[in-house]
Amino acid sequence: MSPAHAVAARNISTVAGDDEIMMSDEQLRQALQEVSADIDKLSNSDKPLTKEEKENQTRLSRRKYVLGKIKEAKDKNRKDDEIFNFTVYELLVPWGERHPSLMGIMVHLMRIKWGSGLASVSIREAGVKEKK
Repeated sequence: MSPAHAVAARNISTVAGDDEIMMSDEQLRQALQEVSADIDKLSNSDKPLTKEEKENQTRLSRRKYVLGKIKEAKDKNRKDDEIFNFTVYELLVPWGERHPSLMGIMVHLMRIKWGSGLASVSIREAGVKEKK
């Protein structure tokens, strides 16, 4: 294990213990189903969407995207990405939907902090590709 991976593993375990679950698989599945059902209701409407319905559809799409990222991180057993995306989801639902531009700034700042060694090695490695 490289020093960077060791630091990341240590930081992850201090943020969330091995037995601590951000969101259980059942809760995640249920949240994804609810969001998908709400999006389908809006999408399957015969009449054009009002401004409020379009905004609600955008909010629901963001939720679904972040929940999908949490599911992807769980499936790949990437605890660091799971913690990051769960944190984004926890901020997105109560606060970020009322302040979308500030939420974008906060997520950007979180990615900078997360990638600088707080927890996520995968975020830093995502931008580094092997050149052939």
